[in-house]
Amino acid sequence: MPLPQLGVCLELRVLNMQGETDGSLLYYMSCRECDADRKISDAATQEFHRRHAGGLIGSCRRICRTLAAGNDFALDLASWTLARAVEKAGTFVDKADGSDQSKRTLAWLQQIARNMLVDSQRNPLRPGPITGAQDQVPIEDYSDKEFAALLCDGNTLPRDLKTIGLVQRALATLDERTRAVLAQTVLQRQRSPGRSYMYRGSAEALAARWDTTTVNIRRIRRAGIRAIAMFVRENSK
Repeated sequence: MPLPQLGVCLELRVLNMQGETDGSLLYYMSCRECDADRKISDAATQEFHRRHAGGLIGSCRRICRTLAAGNDFALDLASWTLARAVEKAGTFVDKADGSDQSKRTLAWLQQIARNMLVDSQRNPLRPGPITGAQDQVPIEDYSDKEFAALLCDGNTLPRDLKTIGLVQRALATLDERTRAVLAQTVLQRQRSPGRSYMYRGSAEALAARWDTTTVNIRRIRRAGIRAIAMFVRENSK
């Protein structure tokens, strides 16, 4: 029996989103690297929002009232929470027996919303969707070799002269947008308190510069890091 055409499989997958678990929906929402992925991702997003957006908005209103953030802030907080949930998709685990799944997912979303709001109040200068953007770091202050050395953090990439040289070569193979995103996010982390923040308020500025979203900026960064790591592996043999 011949296999069904890809378009038919994709259409069936999109139509069957109502039968997917919340964990599967979040996974599909986080995958947008090609046209087929984006169609499934959009369908998963629509279904996930249908299930949880209303409840989340109500929860965000209560959270805002409790933390004196103002009721008008609730819609924005809900929107940022849903975006952050996609970033944290890999940490979500469906309940084994499937019981009370909607309640469990909403509680997970509520915790994300509360953490984001509390963190913004405790750290008003910390970059993020709530606290906004700060000035970009002047990239010209760093040479190509110095920037490559910053990427070799000893965790994702070893910090030795050979690897630093390979990373410097790998950077030259990336497109301009990916290099710009990597430069700002890496350098801003260097300048943040305790080097603890992945961004120093540049996500919105980068998104505006490249006419995209802050969520996509993070995806571009991850793709850039993966491409560099692959280049290093392939050329270290």
